[in-house]
Parts: sequence; structure tokens; C-alpha cells
Amino acid sequence: MLDIKSWLETTSMKVKEERFLTPPPFPYIIFMDNSDISGADNKNCIASRDISVELYSLEVDHVSESLIENLLNEKAIKYKRDRTWIDTEMMFETIYDFNFVEKF
Repeated sequence: MLDIKSWLETTSMKVKEERFLTPPPFPYIIFMDNSDISGADNKNCIASRDISVELYSLEVDHVSESLIENLLNEKAIKYKRDRTWIDTEMMFETIYDFNFVEKF
């Protein structure tokens, strides 16, 4: 199975699953990984993974976005990108949502 954390760390940004207790300097990444495991013949061998990658930055960070998008494009993963300003936190959040299926 693809180790999402290690994969995202190739961007050289700080990465954590779910949350940082104390956020690092911008930009940084938080991701969520939800899986649906199934199979056949009394054996689990397929994982459908719903992944959400959240990039946090002080301004729109096209360089960091490109690093994430290049990873997704290299693996030909179809994704949806949404960007929003979080007024209460005074930062931008760019979210990448995607799904992929793995056999193991």
C-alpha cells in the first residue's frame, strides 16, 4: 500500500496525519486517509482509499501547490482542488481530494 505520509514528505514540507498539535511554519500539509477494504474468496485484497490533502499557507502558494499536483500527476491520480481563505486563522487552505484503488 502507498504510504501517503512518506509520499507527501517528498515535497519537503512538514506532513502530519489528521493534525499538528502545534502547527509548524508555513507551508505545511495535513492529510486524512479513509479506506474501504474488500475482496473475494474470503480474502481481503482490495483497498479503496479516499484521501484528503490540506495545504496551509499564508498566501496562495503556487510552488507548494505544484509540488503536490506533480505527485498526483506522476501517478495519474484524478483529483479535485479547492482553495479557500480561512478568515479566523488568517491563512489559505488548499484541499486536494482524490480516490484510488489498490490491490494487495
